Amino acid sequence: MTPRKDRRFKQWNKTQIWPLTDPRISDSQPAAEAFTYDISIGGARLHTSEKFEVGDRIRLQTELVRSGDPLRVEAVVKWRRWDQAANVYEMGVEFQHTSMVTVMTLMKNLHEGVRSAQRQKAASAHSGASRS
Repeated sequence: MTPRKDRRFKQWNKTQIWPLTDPRISDSQPAAEAFTYDISIGGARLHTSEKFEVGDRIRLQTELVRSGDPLRVEAVVKWRRWDQAANVYEMGVEFQHTSMVTVMTLMKNLHEGVRSAQRQKAASAHSGASRS
């Protein structure tokens, strides 16, 4: 297993997971609830109570907290382990980008969200300094 080459952003995003055993019926199956632990352009680390096997193809729907945009992307489970302390499975997934829309949605969330947070922090520091 090779490490991710993209910058990771710690971000808890509510996520739903569907197995892609048969794409025609995947949406009719109940979704597994999950959260991203960290996310990058190339993939994410997820926490879920459901067990997925390495190599499983899955469909994710994630509510991106920084941008407010929904992300819908297919992925492949690259690794999985049980986190005893958190009582969840932790797994790494690699996104299978089939559309530039998913890439642009992630870039907006990750990079614009960082700039927005930096601007808010600077504005807060400036307003605090002007009160002194």
